[in-house]
Amino acid sequence: MKRVGIEKLNVYGTSMYLDQADLAKARGKDPEQIKKDYLIETRSLNPTWEDAVTMAANAAMTMLSEEDKKDIGMLIVGTEGSVDFGKPISTNVHSALGLGPNVRNYETKFACYSGVAALDTAVNWVASGLNKGKKALVIASDFSRQHLGKLEEFVLGGCAAAALVSDDPKIIEYDLERKGTWTTDIYDTFRPSALAEVGNNEVSLFSYMDAVQGSYEHYKEQVEGDVDFDNDFSYFVYHTPFPGIAFQAHRTLTRENAPKKKPELRADFENRVIPALAYSRRVGSTYGTSNLTGLAALVNHADDAEGKHIALFAYGSGAIGEFYSGTILPGAKAEMAKMKIDERLDERRRCSVEEYEAIEKLRETYVENSDFVPDYSILDGWYEKHYKGSGLLVLKEVKDWYRTYERA
Repeated sequence: MKRVGIEKLNVYGTSMYLDQADLAKARGKDPEQIKKDYLIETRSLNPTWEDAVTMAANAAMTMLSEEDKKDIGMLIVGTEGSVDFGKPISTNVHSALGLGPNVRNYETKFACYSGVAALDTAVNWVASGLNKGKKALVIASDFSRQHLGKLEEFVLGGCAAAALVSDDPKIIEYDLERKGTWTTDIYDTFRPSALAEVGNNEVSLFSYMDAVQGSYEHYKEQVEGDVDFDNDFSYFVYHTPFPGIAFQAHRTLTRENAPKKKPELRADFENRVIPALAYSRRVGSTYGTSNLTGLAALVNHADDAEGKHIALFAYGSGAIGEFYSGTILPGAKAEMAKMKIDERLDERRRCSVEEYEAIEKLRETYVENSDFVPDYSILDGWYEKHYKGSGLLVLKEVKDWYRTYERA
């Protein structure tokens, strides 16, 4: 059977961040308790000249060589924050990256499952041989809406992740015939308009746990012989609407498949899950990028991930869960180091709570506005300091609904 997996992988954690402790203090909460509950240290912020399009392109730009671009035959962008209800942002990204004209491209949507939905299609396309030697570029890109003063404010954020999928994987090789799926019809969290992001947090939590348990049971049914929860998977990458939920997910699966006492469970979580949370703890909610962001963090932050068999779980509100697996490949850490993800996260601008609130309010005036030009002067000239001359993609203007993007 053909080997299929990820050849290159990159994460774009935006250009600014808000410290979780600063937000907690401003909202009258205990900073240490907030960080303990959600496992978030900082969360991503975007200036108003960035959106799902710019984030997606910026995740892929630094990863792709000119040869890579020539080899791409499919581009799929997963998002629940699209800037248009008809035109897919994959077309904007295709243009920004300078890909050839014979590239099949489209956008996928299924809340936070959108990225893995795109990945599934890409992996199957390459595995089928219908790709005829071409590679697939999968990108997930999402950012939260405004929730000032609300409880969910502590789990917001966003990022973009790009993966080059091929039959010459260097990061991870997927188990093509091992996959479990669970689905139901539910309104847990959803976006009924471009301005609204609503839902019931408690319902979403229970649905997530049903999905992780149901998809794992289905995964076991697809595998010949028994699946050993403790020994078959060296690491776990869970979907992270916030990193703290990964502990609840791991506890749920452990209770049903390999019961442990509390100290043993905590140790197992620290050993097999925490390394994959390194980036979600810095960007907040990872939305559709969760599995790709977690995979990148695991490779970069675990000491011995290479050669290890790992489990991954994706979730999308609405709802669907998918449990699948793969093997981290020798040399993956050196490949991932080329992306300098940690260094780029370190370069982000720290924003005050007042600046964060001002940005969110200003962004809301742009949404569904037929004409506007982003204000590049805000944040003490952050555009001049960080973007100008960088080559990063930015939104130039919206005129009569037409969006124009350019390289800074």
